[in-house]
Amino acid sequence: MLKAGTGTQVVNPQVGASLGGYFHDRKSTAIHDDLLAKALVLDDGRTQVALVVCDVLRVMRQQVDRARELASAATGIPPGNIMISATHIHTGPETHPFKHVPVDEPYLAALPQMIADGIIRAHANLQPATLRLGEEYEDRIAFNRRFRMQDGRVVFNPAKQAEGIIGPDGPIDPQLNVLRADGEDGKPIAVIANYTMHPDVMGGCEVSADFPGQSSRIVSSLYESNPMVVYMQGACGNINQRDISDPRRQTGPEEVTRLSRVLAGKILAALETAVPISGEPLAVARQLLEIKYHPLTDELRAKAAETRKLPKPGDFERAQADRIENYKLDGKTASVEVQAIRVGDTAFVGVPGEYFVEYGLSIKEWSPFAQTFIAELANGSFGYIPTLDAFHPGTYETMPILSATLEPSAGVQIANAAGQMLRELAK
Repeated sequence: MLKAGTGTQVVNPQVGASLGGYFHDRKSTAIHDDLLAKALVLDDGRTQVALVVCDVLRVMRQQVDRARELASAATGIPPGNIMISATHIHTGPETHPFKHVPVDEPYLAALPQMIADGIIRAHANLQPATLRLGEEYEDRIAFNRRFRMQDGRVVFNPAKQAEGIIGPDGPIDPQLNVLRADGEDGKPIAVIANYTMHPDVMGGCEVSADFPGQSSRIVSSLYESNPMVVYMQGACGNINQRDISDPRRQTGPEEVTRLSRVLAGKILAALETAVPISGEPLAVARQLLEIKYHPLTDELRAKAAETRKLPKPGDFERAQADRIENYKLDGKTASVEVQAIRVGDTAFVGVPGEYFVEYGLSIKEWSPFAQTFIAELANGSFGYIPTLDAFHPGTYETMPILSATLEPSAGVQIANAAGQMLRELAK
């Protein structure tokens, strides 16, 4: 019989710590709502897995490795059977040393244990459970943020109702997948909801889990059993909430509430129409891909030199020049983990970066499973992973070394590995 257990752990930084997500320092002024690491542990009697999502901007590889080590030592779950991803909120602590945003070193040192504590708690709470799978569709709140212009450019986040816009440069992923775990009484104890949209809505300087946190709290509050509800971030590298045809401001607490209500409604609909998973075997596959870092070219050196001549360079350009001038990864190779976890007749794919939506859609399309959950920023972060087409012409997400740290073909290599593992797991 399958067992499931849930565990949560608060991962708030100290008030006054710097917030990540932008290219300038923002000191946190208060805790608006708690940041959590949420863990769902599943055990089919032969295999144990842990699906963990943290309310942070990103979780770096060394933090993942340490959290896995600690959790495995306490629970016996193999480290490779633990997937740790981030919701990618922009109102949480910076988790990666970055020249323009200071990091809280004691917080970074403590983070792996906090994540492990959530897994350990979930393992201790294992109980007989049944799984259900649900699906909904929401295409009104998420938008591709790259736009083709009449002059031939592609622009990142253009001004609302700007002149010269032809249309979005790519698709969105409107699918909302839901995994529901019920206790022996038939009431939900855990929910994983997988949707694709950048959580940079709250803004400001208060610590907040943004709409992933609020939508989860809404759903949980509507069930007597108060299940742990997890928002798992999809391939949202080029997707956000900005509707450029709408002149209204689309940031701040009120917008977080609006989006959270829409998402909560869809999650509820998926939960209430979820169907039992046929068979509940668990299986895991991992590949460590050797992918080259982005090369440092003479063109990039020249671009950095030109930036230094500008009287007031933009945040992106200044940060890219800093990275280029201090780049030490030219010619080196990154070890990029891609992970797939089968849960009955569905599967989860973990990708370590801000994956463009086109790749997420492709993995889903070619997956042998009827529903496939995509978890970006899983088990590390290598920045943006754009499509090959997106590099020409480029936008913020494709800025070499700053945003796109891996070679341009990285996304294809990751998608191919994911597809191969999914096919093996489906056998």
